[in-house]
Amino acid sequence: MKKFAVAALLALLAAAPAAFAADAFQPYTQAKFDALQSQGKTVLVDVYAPWCPTCRAQSPILEKLLKEKPLQQIVALRLDWDDQREQARAMGAPRQSTLFVYRNGSKLGTSVAETNEARLREFLTSSAGKSAANRDPR
Repeated sequence: MKKFAVAALLALLAAAPAAFAADAFQPYTQAKFDALQSQGKTVLVDVYAPWCPTCRAQSPILEKLLKEKPLQQIVALRLDWDDQREQARAMGAPRQSTLFVYRNGSKLGTSVAETNEARLREFLTSSAGKSAANRDPR
């Protein structure tokens, strides 16, 4: 019984990072995207495929960056390349591992297959900065 409890606890702890990682990204739906845009939110759309090695490399970097103070206001939506390819193509995604940043219905930035943390930080900061600069002061 004790061995089972220890094994169960270890399995739970091993799965914990994956559970927390999933919380960084909400599933993409057009309705959710539209609602966030109407609220004036900055939205990162991550065109993701679970089998994609580039996507798997990007994901923990993005999760880390989205916790940083200047980037915390960005809402991250994950669009599934396999199941939502029409939406991905409509946004202009050439492939999985494409990132888009939107605010107020405008596309502020696009990144394809980037896995360098510094360049991803610059992409997000620059895009979030554009959205802040374009904000109506009223």
